[in-house]
Amino acid sequence: MVAKPRYFSQAIGNALAVLETLQGSGSPLTLSEVTSRTKLPKSSAFRILRTLEITGYAERVDGDRFRLGDKGSGSFLAKLATSITAAAATPMRQLGREFRETVSLAILFNSHIEVAAVVESPQRVRMGNVVGGLIPPHASSLGKCVTAFQPDEDRDRLIRSYGVMKMTEKTITEELLLHRELELVRARGYATDLEESAMDGCCLAAPIMSRDGKVVAAISISMPKMRFKNRERLIAAVRDAAAEITKGMAKRSP
Repeated sequence: MVAKPRYFSQAIGNALAVLETLQGSGSPLTLSEVTSRTKLPKSSAFRILRTLEITGYAERVDGDRFRLGDKGSGSFLAKLATSITAAAATPMRQLGREFRETVSLAILFNSHIEVAAVVESPQRVRMGNVVGGLIPPHASSLGKCVTAFQPDEDRDRLIRSYGVMKMTEKTITEELLLHRELELVRARGYATDLEESAMDGCCLAAPIMSRDGKVVAAISISMPKMRFKNRERLIAAVRDAAAEITKGMAKRSP
């Protein structure tokens, strides 16, 4: 057996092992799963999980499963956001140059979706976006794209956190219709915003995945309705850009 370094705290080491296990999992874990992965006694793992839950570093979902809480995921999400933004820089510029329209990147942060980067259209009449702005999960193409691919509980939490407000006469606010819309997004692999968040504004978005296959972000191209033409080419270009970012993510940390 390898001796532990002097002043090593086994209790803190065990807690960090549990945090790293939750961080590395693509879905919430049961106590048994945490125990199996960390090789800790069940009683020790439970005490650590309960302590992390009380202090906000972990949270309990679905009754008996655990995942990172806001405190535990903050550093990880910050690193992930940096990685996504770096991987997206070149594809966003290329998309903007080809179509001369506004290109945006949005990232999932626990209970909200936030704009992380924007390449503005050079045209006088254009659709805009603001870095740091919150994205409606039910109305914008970026929001619908990220929301559609989340587990049921996370999807519902995103929608509840923002609210289902009517932004234009075309915004989908009825629960059943929104559910069908998100199913359609999952089925075809991209989302649309056809004057649903702003009148005369149209947008297409495609999902970006982390290394574990979870949708963590989306890229979109937005334009005034009068220039929303050649839709099939736009869809293909946005999906290609999302795929390139996803591929770039696989080469980066975390």
